[in-house]
Amino acid sequence: MQKKSLLVLLLALMLILSGCALTRVNEEKDLARTIIDVNGETVDKRTFVTAVNNLWNQYQSYNQYYAQLGMEGAYPTDADTVIKNTADTYVSTLVVRQKAHELGMFDFTDEEKAHVQEHAKEEYDSYVQQVISTFLSDSTLEGDELTAAAEAYMKEHGLSSMEDFVKDAENEVAVEKLEESITADVTVTDEEVTASLTEKADAAKTQYETNPDAYGSTVNKKGTVYYAPAGYRMVKQILVGVSEEEAQAIKEARTALTTAENAVANAAEDADMDALNAAVTEAQEKLEAVKAPALAAVKAKAEEVYGLATAEGADFDALIAEYNTDTGMPENGYAVREGYSLFVEEFTNAAMALKNIGDVSVPAESDYGYHIIRYEADVEEGVQDTEAVRTSIREGLLSTKKNEKSTETVKSWVDAANVKLYLDKVK
Repeated sequence: MQKKSLLVLLLALMLILSGCALTRVNEEKDLARTIIDVNGETVDKRTFVTAVNNLWNQYQSYNQYYAQLGMEGAYPTDADTVIKNTADTYVSTLVVRQKAHELGMFDFTDEEKAHVQEHAKEEYDSYVQQVISTFLSDSTLEGDELTAAAEAYMKEHGLSSMEDFVKDAENEVAVEKLEESITADVTVTDEEVTASLTEKADAAKTQYETNPDAYGSTVNKKGTVYYAPAGYRMVKQILVGVSEEEAQAIKEARTALTTAENAVANAAEDADMDALNAAVTEAQEKLEAVKAPALAAVKAKAEEVYGLATAEGADFDALIAEYNTDTGMPENGYAVREGYSLFVEEFTNAAMALKNIGDVSVPAESDYGYHIIRYEADVEEGVQDTEAVRTSIREGLLSTKKNEKSTETVKSWVDAANVKLYLDKVK
């Protein structure tokens, strides 16, 4: 996925800040006062206060999300900081937009005009649906009549119009063109890629010395790896799995057993051990009662697939496509090593018991079903200096350098602009 540039992010944040919240006021004259003046283009108090409130609410929602994850929020919610951040965003955005006009970035080709209209229509239609779900959810109207009612509501309450979305789309295209012109001469050399690869590989090697499972985790989550530790191999599997409902029931029963076992392990000296051990036995029986019939239902299929996988000339990849119920396996398979703790023990043991590349395991039973595993290849220890890795590094470096160039350029424009701030009028 292409990373958003600084200028595009500024524009996106600007759209958030200037959202459609309405500010009920009594002192119209006060709210019409200028708060920001950039080269003669102004932002009035009404607009600015709305933007401040929107940014404050956004920061609050982010902090609440972090709190739900047990983390401390990192977004400031004191008035002075929010006001300053809002002002900084407005100034940068106005300067960028003015520069885009100055350099002819709003002179669109027919293709760009068509893109603007199409993108604006998509965003506008989505916004209309939000208005319907938020403000007209109880309406009995349908189809075009409901859309017309939403548009009437939007007009009555001063919400965004199609023209607003067209203007936003025009700004976005112009800013993207400006970004391209700013960074057209930014390049990344092979030497820079090599240096970055060496740095990343050294860091990864250090990490894997204390946490070797981290390599397998990165590979199995389809991430980019820069160094491979010793002892890993690649395997593919055909999982003949139990149903989703059975898997969930087994998972819940397994969790209950683990809880009971932990209660025994952590019991106080005066605990009723007979009762605790009885709870473990009961949990074991419940797990077996759920697991046994689920596995029995797919055992014959697993044995059939195993026969196909070990037949002369068998195409294991074709069998994966036809029979595998594990939808998360990477294209090249899983990385696994002796004692790898992030897979169920039955899978890891079966994978590491295979002696030669190309060997296929007998169906290995686990809570998920039966695993039929093929030993694909050994992972060579050392720096992973491949074209794919170099491409990933090159793209990352290029994105970083472009953002740095954009940041420097925008800062120089802002420094050269005639900016007047009247933030004391906000409080």
